[in-house]
Amino acid sequence: MGVTSDPIEVGAFRHAPMGVIVARRDGIIVACNPAAGRLLGRGPADLLGRVVFEVVHPDDVDDTEQQCARLLAGRTQVLRHECRIRLRDGRIIWVAVSVSQMPESGDRVEHVVIHVEDIGERKQREADLSHRALHDPLTGLANRALLLDRIREAMSGRGRHARPSHLFYLDLNGFKEVNDRFGHAAGDLVLTQLAHRIVALLRAGDTAARLGGDEFAVLCEDTEPRHAAAIAERLRAAAAGPFLIDGTQVCLSAAVGCSPAHVADPTELLREADRRMYETKRRATTPVPEPPRAAPTRPHS
Repeated sequence: MGVTSDPIEVGAFRHAPMGVIVARRDGIIVACNPAAGRLLGRGPADLLGRVVFEVVHPDDVDDTEQQCARLLAGRTQVLRHECRIRLRDGRIIWVAVSVSQMPESGDRVEHVVIHVEDIGERKQREADLSHRALHDPLTGLANRALLLDRIREAMSGRGRHARPSHLFYLDLNGFKEVNDRFGHAAGDLVLTQLAHRIVALLRAGDTAARLGGDEFAVLCEDTEPRHAAAIAERLRAAAAGPFLIDGTQVCLSAAVGCSPAHVADPTELLREADRRMYETKRRATTPVPEPPRAAPTRPHS
């Protein structure tokens, strides 16, 4: 294949800390250094004769093949690409791949050189940062930004045959008293317990969010109006169950407002659900006037 026999270059190939693979234009591996074998979880000899794309995650194969085709067509000199690799034991890792053509006799290109580097730690850091940016750090629920994005996504598909969505807004009653009596750590425990109860009620496609303080929201897609009242009642029941704080049971309640997703602006929809929640709270705290009593009749003298 035209690989140099210079001992220094051969030693550099064998002892390089980064995985190095030489493959034919059709993807067949013809050389592999020990670092690549360790990274891919296979002995170098086991990789010889295999097609490079065999170790690429199935979901990433098409994109990787298209990128390689650009290189072989001369549309780029060096291909830099990130994809997932499937190891022999079933584990999936992220790798950064750099691919360059290897000119041989008469500038004919029959082989490519592939450098492979494990970037799993970087990908995990990026995923952690992304999760923290879009989730409440206490409960792990979606935060306001992610909820608004989910609402926007749900509303973007609205049309004649769009599935109905409803947004529920929940506010705890008596939460301040819990903080005052037991401390903020106990209050955090209540919020965490409530978050777990809410998630247990929802389907996989629903979104539960903590908006701040003791306020939560739930977006339910594909929910008919006749089912919305039952969902609101289940959310109220989740908040009414006793919370355990240092062996003491504390009972709270919640006001729940529900708004069908009838406006295109996610912020406006959130405000509407909030307004309906406060209307529910106001009705619950407003005393019902007693019916007027008939004045007693005086006996005739």
